[in-house]
Amino acid sequence: MPRRRPHDIRRPRTTPGSPRTDINGLSQRANAAIRYVEDVHLWPGATAKALAMYTWLLRRPGRWLDGDPVHSPGIEPEDGRDTLQDVIDLLPPAPRRELARLLKPFDDDYYRRTTPLPLHGGEDPARWWWHRDREL
Repeated sequence: MPRRRPHDIRRPRTTPGSPRTDINGLSQRANAAIRYVEDVHLWPGATAKALAMYTWLLRRPGRWLDGDPVHSPGIEPEDGRDTLQDVIDLLPPAPRRELARLLKPFDDDYYRRTTPLPLHGGEDPARWWWHRDREL
């Protein structure tokens, strides 16, 4: 019988069809913490899907980000950023810093490619991405 490598023994095997939640650029510890948060508070693969939605928006060419012709609640890229912020808020300190460090260049690009909207009161200033306008 062939010998299994040590990392194969420690790493749980995923079943076919189950979403893989490992995010490139994060440590195994951070990915494990994200999987735990997803199991307890969200659904498997929520963080990876939210990150894909957010980066999809930022891969669009051009100096400015265009608005979507149809606004659909729940599938806006900003909703993906909301999910990422929820995960950040629920993570322990070290994985929280890793995920925030991974998101920083994307947030900077989003901030640079949008224009500010005036606050009308009652909005959450911590979720600043909802107060930026993509439509020019």
